[in-house]
Amino acid sequence: MTRPRRPESGTFSPPDDSIQGGGFTGRISSIYPRRDGGVVELRIGCVGYSYPEWVGPFYPRHASQEEFLRMFGKVFDLLEIDSTFYRIPLPDMTRDWRQLTPEGFSFSAKFPKVVTHELEFRRAKEPLARFFAAIAELKPKVKALLIQLAPSYTLIRGEQELFEFLQSLPDDYRYAVEFRHGSWFNETVYDSLRKLEIAMAWSEVQYTDPPPILTTDFVYLRFIGDRSLKKLGWVQIDRTPEMRKWLGHLRSFEGQVDRAYVFFNNHFAGFGPACVNVFRDLAGLPPVDFQAIHAPERGQKRIVDF
Repeated sequence: MTRPRRPESGTFSPPDDSIQGGGFTGRISSIYPRRDGGVVELRIGCVGYSYPEWVGPFYPRHASQEEFLRMFGKVFDLLEIDSTFYRIPLPDMTRDWRQLTPEGFSFSAKFPKVVTHELEFRRAKEPLARFFAAIAELKPKVKALLIQLAPSYTLIRGEQELFEFLQSLPDDYRYAVEFRHGSWFNETVYDSLRKLEIAMAWSEVQYTDPPPILTTDFVYLRFIGDRSLKKLGWVQIDRTPEMRKWLGHLRSFEGQVDRAYVFFNNHFAGFGPACVNVFRDLAGLPPVDFQAIHAPERGQKRIVDF
């Protein structure tokens, strides 16, 4: 199977509205200079965006849920859509997501659990077709799609089904697989993923401890944590050791990857947006400005302009 053609190494360039800062370039996404003279596109965002706990610490108190995505896109340029795991959206909904986000914004989305967990990739043609019909409306902005496996899904149980499924996927997108059982971490699996140019997701998650193995030209890194935090909306756990660890792994592959997508879940430390800025600081990047949420839309006047 032929995957989307990889860009030549070192061909990435900053967005049009980029600025210099912190040894990287980029308004929100960051371009990390490689020693071989190329650049690595580094984007850092969140898993999900529609959280009532973010009203106050992130979204304005007067904001409605319908405004959340548009506001999120003023601050961040990367989002992993978590809701597609629980329910396959209609194409009209994903079209709205594309229209609500600015040029240069990027999405990832999780495959629905009916495919990955319930049917376990068998006889999943109908829900898979609905999922891709919805994702097609986002296609210009989709960086990768995530296949998250269940913790109970072992190598012995599902190797044949999983790789037959991966081989059947359309070439229109890039893919990452998150294993949540340790039996998958072996060279045979890594080599199979390399042949398909599919990323093995790196993740900080309660179920297992994935090794930092590179299987394609991009890194898909998720900071998930566990479900021990019941109240969210502020950072409650110091996770800088874990961030430093994975940042070190990422830098160790400098010169071997073209892109890295980094996602923070609320349950990792209590508040995804704040974790993004902690990671950016560790990486020597300027913070994102939460106040950008209040910036007027293009062509919209501020009160002080009247």
